[in-house]
Amino acid sequence: MTGGELADALRLRGSLPTLVCHTGAAAAEAVGELALGAGDRAVDLDRVVVGEPGAGGGPADPHAGVVAVVAATATDLRRALVPLGVLPPAPFVVVVLLEVPSHQGPPVPVAPAPGEWSELLELRVRRLACGGWSCEACFEDPVSVHRVAGALARGVVGGRPGAAPVPAVSVLGADAGLWCPGGARVADPRKADVVLRVGPAEPGGPVVPEGARGGGVRRLSVEESSWAAAGRPGGTVHGRFRVEDVPPVDERTVNPTGFVGRAGPKVGRLVSRGGRWVLVSGGSVRWRVPEDGTVTDVDVARLRDLRAVDVEWGRHSGPLAAVRAVAGLAAAGVPLVGGPVPPWARCLGADLCALVASVGADELADGLVREEHSVRLRRAALGTHGVRARWRDLGAAAGVGGPPDPAVSVVLCTRRPEMLGFALRQVARQRGVEVELVLGLHGFGEDAPGVREATAAFRRTGRALQVFRPDPDAVLGSVLNEGIARASGSAVAKMDDDDWYGPDHLADLVLARRYSGADVVGSAAEFVYLETLDLTVRRSAPTECLWRRAAGGTLLMDRTAVEEVGGFPPVGTAEDTGLFAGIELLGGRVYRGHGLNYVLRRRASGHTWDVGAGHFLRNGAERRRGWRPSALLESEAADAPAGAAPRELRGEPTVREGSRG
Repeated sequence: MTGGELADALRLRGSLPTLVCHTGAAAAEAVGELALGAGDRAVDLDRVVVGEPGAGGGPADPHAGVVAVVAATATDLRRALVPLGVLPPAPFVVVVLLEVPSHQGPPVPVAPAPGEWSELLELRVRRLACGGWSCEACFEDPVSVHRVAGALARGVVGGRPGAAPVPAVSVLGADAGLWCPGGARVADPRKADVVLRVGPAEPGGPVVPEGARGGGVRRLSVEESSWAAAGRPGGTVHGRFRVEDVPPVDERTVNPTGFVGRAGPKVGRLVSRGGRWVLVSGGSVRWRVPEDGTVTDVDVARLRDLRAVDVEWGRHSGPLAAVRAVAGLAAAGVPLVGGPVPPWARCLGADLCALVASVGADELADGLVREEHSVRLRRAALGTHGVRARWRDLGAAAGVGGPPDPAVSVVLCTRRPEMLGFALRQVARQRGVEVELVLGLHGFGEDAPGVREATAAFRRTGRALQVFRPDPDAVLGSVLNEGIARASGSAVAKMDDDDWYGPDHLADLVLARRYSGADVVGSAAEFVYLETLDLTVRRSAPTECLWRRAAGGTLLMDRTAVEEVGGFPPVGTAEDTGLFAGIELLGGRVYRGHGLNYVLRRRASGHTWDVGAGHFLRNGAERRRGWRPSALLESEAADAPAGAAPRELRGEPTVREGSRG
């Protein structure tokens, strides 16, 4: 964007004095070309320490005429929300996003709580010539710039209205200040919901305020307190680093959304040129890694077409910046390969170090192998370096706890006592999440053959189990609602009695719920096993995206949202479709993740969704004879289809759509 284009985007200011704030390298360049008036000021939000005198206003400047926030990407905008909290209020606020990935769509703001914007006079969102967006808001009286920018940031990444907590950690010693997700600093710990003191206390440094929620102390050496040095250009670092020294990844913008399952043949290389890491592909530079190693949503979108990125360990711009970049790419599911990880990069974490060196770029020519590798990388990276994971671990180390993961209540209703043992094993094998099972025995009781044995085996796993008997004449939608009413978890999952689920099925859905902000998440029914033909069909379906529906047997739902729409409609079929329609009317969103943890079973008869094998054969992109799930299913021999041909997953001829065989 040129200075002239930016001036046009800021045309709301007219002759009023304007405070032009910017975050991200591209935004700094655009603002640098802007002709500022005599009363205008420019503020680099990437260098603001919240609480410093003159950071963005003071007693002599109670409010500004216009505050303009120019952000290079949504990642940069979210990073700047904390310093924006100390800017003077203004009646005119303009937020400019220079670039937005196609999967995010227009940045329409999500208004805060009812009544807070009662003085709004005009709101306009428009696309700019550079491809970015501007949002202009005009109020009768000055309003908080932080709230306006936060509403836009929430609109870009999704999520329900309401104020989100601002976790932070105060770093004393290496650089005084309170560090928040993404690298923003704030000197006033009262702005945060979680405060941890790191390093030796210094005179005048931030302290944990009396009565602060989650306040606690964790002491490290000055050398270990390196977030400040890693988070801004010119910082210095010392010694060996641990996982918690790497600044966290903002999973709401840097995540698997937009993953491309069928990538091209190009392999990018992360190499050092002139003392700076760059990503090259086909002889040209695709991405110059910033000095602080930040990865943005726009950076990730530009790399989605690559089969893999080969990390050439060696010279780098700084160990923490380099590790931060690799962790960000892994969190987004970019398939990373490389040689053994050197000692200076071991703060990636053991799992990520092992995964990066576990496969070669040539192996990722197989699309399924590539996606499986991507899923493993994103699990490890988000579970280690995501914002939520970082505050959980720091809180645990300080003895103050951290944000708990939601307890998941699985609602499973069955009319088939012969399938109960199989179904309960699918729930019992779930790992990485606290699970409660609410089991509806529809049309039979615990005295039916095999039922007591199956429930007793499940209870021996230590999982909580509730058993109820709905009215035998009740339709499926009503039975599901009865199960949800009995559930105690804040998230409710729906599982079917005859489908296969990988052990990370629920954990991956919880993760997708966290980074997507969706009210309902689910998987695509990519893999279908046609029992009568002993054939596994893999269907082509959009995944890792907002979608209008997901496979009914894979849904993980926000309990509050389900209750607000009245639950499932009281029907015997298409109950999922009714739920999706209700969520859409509520203003909620449905996110469809990858389908590698799930296999849909199709028998000759007995299904609520009554379509024949021909439907899946017509819509299947790949067909493999025998039992061919993804390796992530971790299929157990005891639960493999009876009579299925015991062939290996790889290496057999594939019958593609439109061919004979």
